[in-house]
Amino acid sequence: MKETGGRLVVWTISDGRAGIDNQVLGLAEAIGEMLPITSKHIIAPKPGLLTLFSAKKPLAAMNGPWPDVAIGCGTASLPYMTALRKWSKGKSFTVQLQDPRRPLKQFDLVIAPKHDELSGDNVVSIVGATNRVTEEKLAAAQEKFAAQVEKLPGPRMAVIIGGNSKRHKLTKELSKELIEHLRTLSGRNVSLLISTSRRTPGFVRKALHRKFKKQQNVWIWTDPKKDGDNPYFAFLAGADAIIVTSDSTNMLTDAASAGKPVLMFRLDGKDGKFSALHDELERQNFVHPFTGALSTWPVEPLKETRRAAEEVLRRFYQKRKNETSQE
Repeated sequence: MKETGGRLVVWTISDGRAGIDNQVLGLAEAIGEMLPITSKHIIAPKPGLLTLFSAKKPLAAMNGPWPDVAIGCGTASLPYMTALRKWSKGKSFTVQLQDPRRPLKQFDLVIAPKHDELSGDNVVSIVGATNRVTEEKLAAAQEKFAAQVEKLPGPRMAVIIGGNSKRHKLTKELSKELIEHLRTLSGRNVSLLISTSRRTPGFVRKALHRKFKKQQNVWIWTDPKKDGDNPYFAFLAGADAIIVTSDSTNMLTDAASAGKPVLMFRLDGKDGKFSALHDELERQNFVHPFTGALSTWPVEPLKETRRAAEEVLRRFYQKRKNETSQE
């Protein structure tokens, strides 16, 4: 199962969406920080009715050897993650991120947000989601975009804008409120580093460019085709505080993992189970409500991805030890 040199073979399986990719790749990279790995990222197709609960054969990218550890996230990964245990005859240690909404015993380990409220011997609960934010990546992004960021005088506030989801909606009224707050801040010599997501409504992107096109202390990134390489990590690294909309577990977790004060701007809708995440981040002093003003306070980075990686390795080696003792 191991390659020469003692490297672990790690597969990550997702549907290719950025938010899902960040979770599986972030966990794999955290494992790679602790010991050498050979990794392969596999994009699973959207499952049809025939493959929703089982996969008949491996994907073309799933050529051997079978991995030591497989990390999956999202509905598309599920049939392949559950089948992988059978194909590898139980040798691959399978780790599913988020609530799989199927029997937990189908996986060696399930790592889920605390707000999913899962419990079991093979469940590890974390605050938020695993992610790719590390000190090294932040430093590298800060160096890459140093010229652009340093043009913007401090204090600097990153503004990470999500959008519409199953639970939340970024309305025209709320976007106007947020933009007015941002205009006030920029008028008070606060530089703004604004980034939108794929879920941000088009009218919000247009309004941001229209309102801030003449502002020298505002940098807006909305589209890789128009705006170039994504400076997301540089925004997190260069900010004194970060405004994040309330719709995204990933964005809130990223900001907290960057070790910056987070000001949450609430969108319309019902938080449901995500209110537990908001409460936990506020309890740990990562998040305060955004009321229109710049506010900072001391923050230590959230390190849940590292903790999850340590737990994967602990359980992986314990399983190997148990198997060896039974031979």
